Amino acid sequence: MRNSAFCCILSACLSFSLVCCGTYVPDIRETWEPVAISREMELSIKQQIFCEIIDAVRIVNIRYKIPETPSQKAIPDNYGVQLQYSLTIDESSAVNPSVNLTRTVPSARIFDVSIGQNLGLTTGLNLSSTATRTDTFYSYYNIGRIAAPGANSWCHDSSQRSLDGSSPLLKVDLGIERYLLGAVWSAAGVPSSEPPKGKKDLKLDVYSYEIKFVVLSNGSLNPSIKLASVSTNGGSPPFLTGGRTRTHDMILTFGPSEIIPGSGIAGPAYVATQTHFTSQLNQTLQSLRGPSLY
Repeated sequence: MRNSAFCCILSACLSFSLVCCGTYVPDIRETWEPVAISREMELSIKQQIFCEIIDAVRIVNIRYKIPETPSQKAIPDNYGVQLQYSLTIDESSAVNPSVNLTRTVPSARIFDVSIGQNLGLTTGLNLSSTATRTDTFYSYYNIGRIAAPGANSWCHDSSQRSLDGSSPLLKVDLGIERYLLGAVWSAAGVPSSEPPKGKKDLKLDVYSYEIKFVVLSNGSLNPSIKLASVSTNGGSPPFLTGGRTRTHDMILTFGPSEIIPGSGIAGPAYVATQTHFTSQLNQTLQSLRGPSLY
């Protein structure tokens, strides 16, 4: 009777302890970062990508000239770039308590051999929860405006930019320049078909670039108790498990722009929009096949 009461009390305590885990909105920042870092980090990521795009376009247009039309830039001013980055946080926790009750009964004798006997009952409980947060940002920029000589000089002023935050998008070279150099070289080697008459300055090549960082943090705790007739958490899975998965993803699509009908505003051309949409779709499918904590 006392063992049964102990079992019920333990299960009730464990159930109560999991009520709030995984039911709150995860924070973008890590636990060791200041509270205000979430908002600042999202702005810093956008600034970092934006400024790296500008530097990459300028360098590519200086280093690479199209042999057939040397006056035309490798990435023309009438091109646009679609920028999208997503910050996804998955937090999961699970409690897996188990209790094993044993009771020794008198030994049996078989063929004059004494054999010990006991009765056992193992009970287990699994409680788990998961919370996911995704922040997605999309912007469109005209290459001729953002990469014009003298434009956006603040990109090289360290006092106006911050790299505070744990996001990998802030900590590493995103490789945009290396990608664009290879992309325009490939496009020049096997160029697209000639544009329609009267649109000799039109360039139909589209370049899409995506990088993704996935950082997993997992932990477990498995305390155990062993008494004469009761023991807890003697096996697998551990008593308490928890994890946090950070996925920081960036998609850049460079392509021609066109005037949106009825608005007079330049936006991405249809072929560039479809290329960007395909990258978004691939990103979604990859997240569905992503790593699982448990």
